[in-house]
Amino acid sequence: MATTTRNTPRARPALRGRSRAPSASLLREAVFGINDGLVATVGLVSGEVLSGQPRSSVLIAALSAVGAATVSMGIGSYLASSSQNDFARRQVHEQKLRIRRDPAHERAAVNDILEEMGVVESVRRAVMVRITDDRRRWLRFLVRERLGLHESRTEHPVKNAFTMAGGVILGTVPPVLPFLLPLSELSARNAAWILSLLAAFGLGAVKGRLTHTGLWLSGLQFMLLAGASSAVGAGIGILLGHKVA
Repeated sequence: MATTTRNTPRARPALRGRSRAPSASLLREAVFGINDGLVATVGLVSGEVLSGQPRSSVLIAALSAVGAATVSMGIGSYLASSSQNDFARRQVHEQKLRIRRDPAHERAAVNDILEEMGVVESVRRAVMVRITDDRRRWLRFLVRERLGLHESRTEHPVKNAFTMAGGVILGTVPPVLPFLLPLSELSARNAAWILSLLAAFGLGAVKGRLTHTGLWLSGLQFMLLAGASSAVGAGIGILLGHKVA
């Protein structure tokens, strides 16, 4: 029974970490991808429309930008996640070498961490011995407590890349869809703006609900970003349209 009691607390946090970390990582990539696809595309479409480009040119420019952004952002996400994993592995390796080369200093580090955690001196020595009598346990403790790394929170580069790419594609739907429908250019432009602002608000509201930061505040924040991108694109389009004309 004593063995079961000791092992259970160690197993539960690891399981919780494995279930939450990947979803948090994928949420980050999804939000980033959708927001980037939405904001960049609505700005591009606004500029193209207000510079006097015909519908075909607007669609060609938008779809070309979507393709380039999807590949670029997906590759960027993969490289960023891989780099983060490589850096984390390097930190773990360096910590392992420190334990091997200067065990006395690393035992002192364990003691200092336990003291900061509030472990009373009467039991600290026994806890420190328990941690340091196994090299893997010792390394795991210092990696988590000193470096802030956890083996179950490793990034998933391929999943992140596909999530990012899918998010970019999804984010481009609101500003592009109206130009694929049988609408006048004016109606398509207005519909693109309205759908983009509503989509940005919805994305922000979902993010606010998941992160408990407030639906309305988060939604308005995302909507303002999309609106600012539309304004910038529209301003450039009007300016270029007048110059070309």
